[in-house]
Amino acid sequence: MRRFEKEQAERKGMLISLQEQASGKQITDTEAMQAELRQLQEQRKIQERIYQKKCSQNYQNEQAFEQLERYWKEIGSRKEEYELLQDLNKTANGTLSGSVKLDFETYVQRQYFKQVIYAANKRLVRMNFEQFYLECREISNLGNQGQSGLDMDVKSFLNDSVRDVKTLSGGESFLAALAMALGLADIIQNTAGAIRLDTMFIDEGFGSLDDESRNQAIQILNELAGDERLVGIISHVNELKEQIDRKLFIEKGENGSKAHWEL
Repeated sequence: MRRFEKEQAERKGMLISLQEQASGKQITDTEAMQAELRQLQEQRKIQERIYQKKCSQNYQNEQAFEQLERYWKEIGSRKEEYELLQDLNKTANGTLSGSVKLDFETYVQRQYFKQVIYAANKRLVRMNFEQFYLECREISNLGNQGQSGLDMDVKSFLNDSVRDVKTLSGGESFLAALAMALGLADIIQNTAGAIRLDTMFIDEGFGSLDDESRNQAIQILNELAGDERLVGIISHVNELKEQIDRKLFIEKGENGSKAHWEL
């Protein structure tokens, strides 16, 4: 009997404790909570699939970004190489902006041109009595408008002045042209192996010279001819007749022109 009463008292105390704990609380619908839990679990699965997809896309994007970086570095290297080659091409063709329009062909020609001028001046200074000589215009003095490179200037012995070769008078121009032709002949013979120039003809120009310059030019040509070369002068200047040993005259007639020698 006492045991029963004791258990009853314990049960009653537990009941009172549980009633106190449940006081003010509402009964929760566990089925609704379970449904909501299942819904949340499904959404979680969906979000996990989205996350995995985003991770895969992010990995692909990182790979693509690294590839693009490699391509960009390669493009930069190729661009520098292209710009270098482009500048070399423009330089060789004389089209580089802001620089002298001097192509590679003309640059090489300048080296021979200077040799021709050097050889020409040896005779020119004698023909003009050491008044002036020719020089190839320096690259630093060339303009950057239009092709250039084979320009000449005239340097005066008298006042050390420099002027354009176009300012030469008629007689001076003839002497300069004659000296250049003789200088060119020298360079051809010296650089072209077994080539030898045994014959040269000069067409007109002596009429623009004064007596002193003409005599000096004839003397140079006589020295050039020597005993082994033929230097022919085509001219209508009467003063040359007495200075030329062998003359070929061309005379017009009713039946055509006739030629005869006078020795």
